[in-house]
Amino acid sequence: MTAAIVALDGWVVSALAYRWLAIRAVGRLCASPSSAPRGETDPPSLRIVAIRPLHGAPAWLEPCLESLWQESAETRTPLVLGWVDSADPAAEVVARLQARRSWPAEIRVGSGPPGDNPKVANMIQMTSGVHADVLLQSDADVRVGPGYVAAMTAPFADPDIGLTTCPYRSVPGPGLASRLDALVTNTHFLPSACLAVEIEGLHFGLGATIAVRTSALARAGGLDALLRTPADDYMLARNVEAAGARLAWVPLVVEHEVADQSWRRVFQRHLRWARVTRHVRLWGYCGQLVTHGGIACMMVAASLLTRSPAWLLLPVAWWLMQMLMLWPRRETLGLRAGDLPLLPLADVLAFLVFVGGIVGRAEPS
Repeated sequence: MTAAIVALDGWVVSALAYRWLAIRAVGRLCASPSSAPRGETDPPSLRIVAIRPLHGAPAWLEPCLESLWQESAETRTPLVLGWVDSADPAAEVVARLQARRSWPAEIRVGSGPPGDNPKVANMIQMTSGVHADVLLQSDADVRVGPGYVAAMTAPFADPDIGLTTCPYRSVPGPGLASRLDALVTNTHFLPSACLAVEIEGLHFGLGATIAVRTSALARAGGLDALLRTPADDYMLARNVEAAGARLAWVPLVVEHEVADQSWRRVFQRHLRWARVTRHVRLWGYCGQLVTHGGIACMMVAASLLTRSPAWLLLPVAWWLMQMLMLWPRRETLGLRAGDLPLLPLADVLAFLVFVGGIVGRAEPS
């Protein structure tokens, strides 16, 4: 047996152990929709303002925005929406929702300060003059459920908490590219993020939604400190922590809507995320190689195929084990039975993204 085969075997074993730990972490750190925290306890007596930067009007915008609007109305949480260009098509969607909603939303339109990160610039102009103890930010493609505001803000009852974040899962459209897009997020990114929290503790924010105490944000340099970074969610959490506040993980899982897009757009978006991860966590990114056990199994099978065709069963066995490990977490991960045969394709896509992310410039969203 050559040294290469031994190394590949070690890769497979390490990947299997990693996957088992990561999927177990999902069960420990993420609440399934049926058991998600609903904020039964009273929220802290703080002024909370929900903010959502917008750009464009894809098909998912209206239902996602309506979910936040509904939650804001039920919790009496002020809502601020903002975009850069007065001609942005998001304005029409917001106007339709305003017409059928009694709870008001404050609209902010403006370019914000110059910088490399347009989302952060938009948030700066949105929050100028807003009086809040806690800013609850969520992305335009995020759908929230009942109890979202209370769950995300409950940790602020502890005055040492400066920022909260929670996991998210992708909800695909009917197209194959969209389904694989969601599978990469739900079966690779989400388990890896949960395992990182379990092993290292929480030292990052997940951009789908973050709540931050404004006093901690001010000590951390404000949003202006994020204008030149592509990883605004990660650096916001790091800055808040460096300023002396603690971070809190909320086990609520919000939904990230994934529209049907071309293969190229799907690959480019995941590639951007990979490059941002490499930009802020180089050694952690390099360590992600161990997670791609399906690729290692295919390489072992290809290397030993001339000895026996039975080696083709190795990658098959790998994906069968993945199905068995993932299926008990199907509600949390949003898995359906029809997704299971697509796991090999999702693994290949995830590996191609990993390889592509090794080079190239990290860009903001």
